Amino acid sequence: MIYFVCYDISNPKRLAKVAKALKNFGLRVQYSFFECEMEKEKMIELRDRLLEVIKFKEDSLKIYPLCSDCLKKTGNLGKGSVFVPQTFEIL
Repeated sequence: MIYFVCYDISNPKRLAKVAKALKNFGLRVQYSFFECEMEKEKMIELRDRLLEVIKFKEDSLKIYPLCSDCLKKTGNLGKGSVFVPQTFEIL
């Protein structure tokens, strides 16, 4: 499944930690916006890791699941495109 993850982190150190964690799981498409393709279990792992970093009263973290039907309806205006992973096999 594809997940959109966006954030607004008020502290530079926490911001760097969140961005670093997300770089290991997804593709950065804008400064505070990542597209991640993963199974639900991996998303739970990522979410739990991010929840250890953010402060609820100061920061914002949003995770939006995007089903395959919704992905087909997604549009893009301007530069860039929605990340659509291609299935491949490593031999």
